[in-house]
Amino acid sequence: MNKDVVLGDATAEVSISPPDIRARGFVGYETYQITLTLGDVASSPMTRDLVRIGEVVGVLCVDRARGLLVLIRQFRLSAHFATGRGDMIELAAGRVEAGEEPEVAARRECLEETGLAPKTMMRMFDVMPAPGVLDEHATLYLADVDSRNLPERAGLAGETEVTHPFALPIDAALDLLEGGRCMNGYLITALQWLALNRIRLGL
Repeated sequence: MNKDVVLGDATAEVSISPPDIRARGFVGYETYQITLTLGDVASSPMTRDLVRIGEVVGVLCVDRARGLLVLIRQFRLSAHFATGRGDMIELAAGRVEAGEEPEVAARRECLEETGLAPKTMMRMFDVMPAPGVLDEHATLYLADVDSRNLPERAGLAGETEVTHPFALPIDAALDLLEGGRCMNGYLITALQWLALNRIRLGL
């Protein structure tokens, strides 16, 4: 193996133009001209689109005492168009507000979308779900919750958000990975992480 190969994401030598702002709304849409330098050779200029999402958090809720995971159902227009299955199973997630710490945002999103306040939080991993076009950078947490008072409906009214929390045994949640039963990227990666770390976590 080449000793100069970096086994992981690394910085890049790149020249980037100012943004050509195409749209500003709930998310931003920008276009850039970039030129990469590979060794002593510069690439031809390339055009790249970027959708601005920013910092996001996700929370996988576990009720250790009862051996349950708490997930939510939420309508997603993109899934409705792409697969016809717009009523998606997800974990609680949302954007980090300006000046907010990720763990604080994770606790807030957990309460808003499941109706449950985390007792403890543990950082699992960071992920960029679609770096080819999104700058979305997510930090995922494992939260300990008590699911006994789980509401049938949650979500932040001011954001016209409707979520339907539900609890299921951990084994049943991991079975969602089989046969494409769920397609939310955060949920899939969080469940895979849980499967890899379940023994260490005593779950």
